[in-house]
Amino acid sequence: MSDAIKEALVSGDNEATRSPYWLILDPRQNMRCNIHEMAGGITGPFFCREDAEGFLRATRYNFSDRAHVYCLSGHRSKKYDDLCRETR
Repeated sequence: MSDAIKEALVSGDNEATRSPYWLILDPRQNMRCNIHEMAGGITGPFFCREDAEGFLRATRYNFSDRAHVYCLSGHRSKKYDDLCRETR
C-alpha cells in the first residue's frame, strides 16, 4: 500500500464516518438510468477531502457546475475497513 494513502488516512479528517473515502459526483450525467452515463459521473476514490477538492478545482473544466465532493463510508468493505482500522 502506498505510504501517501496511509498518511492521508492517518492525518485526514474522517468527517465522523467510519472508513471514509471521497468521490466527486457530477449529476449532469445521471439524467437517464444508463450504467455507462452513471459511471461517467463518478470520479475517485480519494483518501482525503483536500485531494478530492484540489482535483475538482484543478480540472473544473471537466465537470458541470453541479459537481461536488461527497464523503462516503467504506465500512462494508472488509479489506478497506481493516486498512482504516490498522492506520488509526
